[in-house]
Parts: sequence; C-alpha cells; structure tokens
Amino acid sequence: MSNFKLLVEKQAEIDTIYQNCDDLIQSTVTPKMDEEVNKLLDAMDKKLTEQGFTITKTSTGFIANYQEAVINVDKHSKNLEECFFINLNNYAEDQVSIVLDMTDSMIPKISNNLDGYSEIIEQMTDKLKKAKSLEKACMSPKFIYKTQSNIVFHSAEEVVDHYFQ
Repeated sequence: MSNFKLLVEKQAEIDTIYQNCDDLIQSTVTPKMDEEVNKLLDAMDKKLTEQGFTITKTSTGFIANYQEAVINVDKHSKNLEECFFINLNNYAEDQVSIVLDMTDSMIPKISNNLDGYSEIIEQMTDKLKKAKSLEKACMSPKFIYKTQSNIVFHSAEEVVDHYFQ
C-alpha cells in the first residue's frame, strides 16, 4: 500500500505544478508571447516597407506586395507556440514558430529491465521533471524561433535577416 501512496503523492505534486503552469501561462507567458509576435510582425513590416513593399495588414498577419511579388505572412496559434507561414507567390512556403524556450529542461532518464513498479516510479519521476521544467520556463519566459528545418533563431531581427535580407 505504501507504493501506491507514493504514486498518488507524486501525481498530486505533478497536478499541482501543472495547475501553477496554467496560471503562469495566463498571467506571464501569453502576454510576453503576444509582445514577441508583435515584435516579429513589426520587424518584418519595417524591413519589407524599406524594400519598397506595400503592406496590407490582415487579421492573422499581413500581405506584402511589390510589382509581381506577393508575400503572405499568416499566423496560426498552437499550445505555447505561434506559427507563421511565409508564402511567396503561392510557390514557396516556409514556417517559423515562436516557442517557449525549454533549453534548461531536466532530461528524463531512460532505464532498461526495470520491474513493473520501478518502471512506473521512473515514468512518474520523468513526468515530474517535465512539469518542473515547464514551470521553470513559465516563471521567466524566453522564446526562441524555430523553422520547419529546425534552424533556431534567438531574436525577431535574426528571423527577418534570414528571410528578407
């Protein structure tokens, strides 16, 4: 019975941490993510305007026109991620996402040949590590930008330089 009690206590701790994460996401992460989204869209707008494009804002991004060229930037939201689809003349498309930086996360350990109970304890410990890592990231959120091909950028300016230099 004590093994079962330990599992229940670990699950209760995990649930509490995730509830705290939900609160932090509402109060801290989402407003900072919104700032980051605006920073990226403003930087793209500025760069393309400097290059002679005419910008038309849309509800999910903007459309930039220059002679025959049309660049459509369209934002889609996911959980803790903002994806931007960058489309040129409907021929070429790439995607860059703003995601919560979890680089300081605790790595779950992988063991082999555990008995059933030890395996369950290890799974619970891994879930606890993931929860604590998310909580830590939500307390002082930092964001990274990732492309479809896993190129990582650390600022809106780096993204703009990559796509529109």
